[in-house]
Amino acid sequence: MRPSLFSSTLLTGVAVPLLVSSLSIPPAYSEPLSKQLDKKDNLELDFELDKPPIQPAFSEDTQDKHLRFDYPRRSWTSSRWPERHLPEHCITEAQFNGLYPLDFEVRDVWFSDCGVPWAVCRHKDAKEKWRDILNTFSAVPVGMRQYVANLVILPGAIDTGENATIQAVAYTRGSVLVFSPSYFKLGVLFHEIAHIMDMVALAPFLERQGYPEGTPFSKTKYWKYAYGNDSAVPTPYARASWQEDFADSGRWAMSHVSRYRGLVEYSKGWVGCRTQIEAFMYWMKKSIFPSKGICTGKMEGGQVVKVVVAGEDEVEVEDGRKRPGTKVAGSGVPPIVMPAGAANMFFAYHGAA
Repeated sequence: MRPSLFSSTLLTGVAVPLLVSSLSIPPAYSEPLSKQLDKKDNLELDFELDKPPIQPAFSEDTQDKHLRFDYPRRSWTSSRWPERHLPEHCITEAQFNGLYPLDFEVRDVWFSDCGVPWAVCRHKDAKEKWRDILNTFSAVPVGMRQYVANLVILPGAIDTGENATIQAVAYTRGSVLVFSPSYFKLGVLFHEIAHIMDMVALAPFLERQGYPEGTPFSKTKYWKYAYGNDSAVPTPYARASWQEDFADSGRWAMSHVSRYRGLVEYSKGWVGCRTQIEAFMYWMKKSIFPSKGICTGKMEGGQVVKVVVAGEDEVEVEDGRKRPGTKVAGSGVPPIVMPAGAANMFFAYHGAA
């Protein structure tokens, strides 16, 4: 781990200077990228994802071991929601996976780096315990975590083959993250959150550049220019689409800035995808590591729904507790707004466990 990157001072206002000094931005980024791109013929940016993955391959198992030490946990507190109240996103994902919504418990979770909570849903049969879930989630830098509306933790597959009840081991729908056992790891979290950031983090900038609302950053000339300067992609799965190339570049970029020697610790061939790795941080570092170490916004969670069992009167639970709320507006934390169409985005994870 690079000692200067995650010292206590990182969280008190010096994150950006440290990252700039550690990234070694390639010559293509030595002047404003927009000026560089304006000099290029658009035809040169009409690339296909046909470059090979780096060799030797990155080891996800080794990365997962390192990430546990590279990214410190934040302190957190939680409180349980009243019975039968769930975020609508949790109900959607329960039904999508053939699960009974009332088998999910919901907690509001406050982290020390943001003034509003996250609503997390956990199935009663999930392998991961609450403490492990929240410790892992707390280690996601707040600038990434703030793009997550709700987190849903599933049980393992009840059956296999044609009768499988779990549709994907990990996936992103809009700004909701869904995980089943064995895949709730920081590396996969970084990959999935990168999908959300691809759609949201630079949306205002892209609209000012004339791109239609909802255009993923990974499908613009800015990302394709980075790809065009490399001879390889980070992983075999990065060849699946521009969005997957961006997400896997983001996953490995997070290790590039946290490891003392960068990605050379994982593969000497990493230089084949160097521009993509460093371009990810060039564009995303201010969002991921806000200068004051606290959230700059928060994606709103799903609307609160009261689940009523057939045959019962539809009444509120009278347990003396306030009905839970998921609104960010009015909290003092700016709400992060999804661009039109981004709420329907769906990406299932296909990497190694």
